[in-house]
Amino acid sequence: MNEGFKFLDFAPEARPVGDEAIAEDAHQLAALCRAHGVNHLVYIGFAINWCLLMSPGGMIDMGRHGVMCSTIREAVTAVENRETAREEREKQQALWRVAINSGFVFRAG
Repeated sequence: MNEGFKFLDFAPEARPVGDEAIAEDAHQLAALCRAHGVNHLVYIGFAINWCLLMSPGGMIDMGRHGVMCSTIREAVTAVENRETAREEREKQQALWRVAINSGFVFRAG
């Protein structure tokens, strides 16, 4: 099972530059935020209703560390199902959750 993990790496566009720090979990990310005076993170990517909210270092974890967490509406998607996909209802619900519990929901542009 762990055999495939040895091939995991950053996408070339996302590789840390020089001695740029990376964080593996919420405690490391919170420490980096404190060290650099960061009090607001903006999350983008896949699964606003799962990964971005609930993964280690996600919005829920970082909110517990006192960091405001926001997102950009057009820069996220969500895990949907047959009943919700057409109207992106799970995405809309997760964006609402971010707006009332974590931070702001920005619009691109």
